[in-house]
Amino acid sequence: MEEQGSRRSTPDVFDFEGDGDEARHWLDSAYGTALGLDGHMGTVHHRRRERGGVSFDRLRIDDPVRFDAEAMPVLVVVDVLEGEIEYTRRSITDRAREGDTVLAAGWGMPFSGGGTGYDVRNTGVSLEVLSAAIADIDPDRTSDDLRFHSFVPRSPAAAAQWRAVVDRLGAPAQDGVDPAGQAGASRLLAHSLLHTFANNIVGDERGAARDARDASQSVVRLAQRIIEDRAADELTMSDIARECHVTPRALQYAFRRHLDCTPHAYLRQVRLDLVHQVLRDGSVPTVGDAAARYSFFNPGRFAAEYRQVFGENPGQTLVRASS
Repeated sequence: MEEQGSRRSTPDVFDFEGDGDEARHWLDSAYGTALGLDGHMGTVHHRRRERGGVSFDRLRIDDPVRFDAEAMPVLVVVDVLEGEIEYTRRSITDRAREGDTVLAAGWGMPFSGGGTGYDVRNTGVSLEVLSAAIADIDPDRTSDDLRFHSFVPRSPAAAAQWRAVVDRLGAPAQDGVDPAGQAGASRLLAHSLLHTFANNIVGDERGAARDARDASQSVVRLAQRIIEDRAADELTMSDIARECHVTPRALQYAFRRHLDCTPHAYLRQVRLDLVHQVLRDGSVPTVGDAAARYSFFNPGRFAAEYRQVFGENPGQTLVRASS
């Protein structure tokens, strides 16, 4: 996690660039359903990486677009990088803009919406991968039992931890990564999805004891919840390890194994995302106030890390919020 690509790993080359009916057919095929893309279809830029039953997409549509889609065969979580987009399902409409995260739809659920042009990162989780994660929590349930109470993250920190996981697992694969390792990473991503969006599977007391059987991934998930709840507090690795009931060495090993980073690097990335949120919302008077709130006390290093991830200086984000 020490190395981050700008603008959430902006690809230099897209798999597809085109417009009109060609773009409609490409996207319908890519997402396995009739998206019902309406009206003039501006230029579409799309790229996909697939790994262990999970797809990591970058999608940019330059002009306004509307859609009235049938249900997709995968769950798709959308991270908005630029522009605005809205989704409506079961009479519930969620609007997302730069820095927001939203679940496009639940299983078997049509959806509609649109935007005026946007750049998004779409993470698709297959039925097989999500079912395996649900079985970890409660073997008596399947994806057919899953019901989401909300299609937006439970909290800003929950959204930040989701994006941190996708940043790590969606990075270009290293040579020699074994299939078992990919499957474990994909399952962890599915667990992160279930812990990000409120639903009827996570939080059920029947799954608590079973969830503890998978000690290594359980440690990572518990640490993520601690970071989510206390990202603005003075939080050391010893604090996190103590609350996870493991040694600091075990905590380091768990993060290295499943996210290929240190707990400290993960905490900094979540905090960086939270700084970005308060700057774009204009809820702080200065960049320094935002940085200090989340324990960034070295202005030069903070600005460099921020620029590497978000493609602009923190001051530029704050200026846009006030304009």
